Amino acid sequence: MFYDGVEVAGIKMSVAGIESLGISSKQVLLKSIKYLSSDFEKFQEAGYLKKAMWHIYAYMELGHPFCDVEEEFHIILDYLHLNKKDVFPDEKWLYKAMPLNKSVIRNILGKWSPNLHSMKIADAVQDIMKNITEKREGVYTYYSGKVLAQEGDKTLWDKTFKLYIQSDEAILYDVNSKKYYTF
Repeated sequence: MFYDGVEVAGIKMSVAGIESLGISSKQVLLKSIKYLSSDFEKFQEAGYLKKAMWHIYAYMELGHPFCDVEEEFHIILDYLHLNKKDVFPDEKWLYKAMPLNKSVIRNILGKWSPNLHSMKIADAVQDIMKNITEKREGVYTYYSGKVLAQEGDKTLWDKTFKLYIQSDEAILYDVNSKKYYTF
């Protein structure tokens, strides 16, 4: 009903990789949703609610947990006189934080090149788990396969993953598929 694939893709592209600048895509989207909701309250124009819904779809498609946006989501639904099933008829939208275990991380990383990589797959899984468990703040890069693009000190491989750890969250970002995994 409200879903517009082009609009949602545009929103996702606008925040893709923003963590590399030290800015959380999750926080940018949450603030945008709140801003659009408050603008609706001021101006009573339904377009703000529609745009807020597109931001919610983008937020969830990127893999951020629904529970963090649920309050704003229900406010917007109330304004629209809709229920959750009207907007999200399929449970596929309701992402949850990923459990921190070897098999989950291994599945996220997928097929790993045996020769071209930052480290062996088992070592990458172990390193990701250790960094998250010990809450070692910073940005960590894991890659596999041939170089697809390189400019200066930035490189994109067949599989490129960035682990962003901040005091309150750990996000593994699949750069190639533009998907976020929160632990």
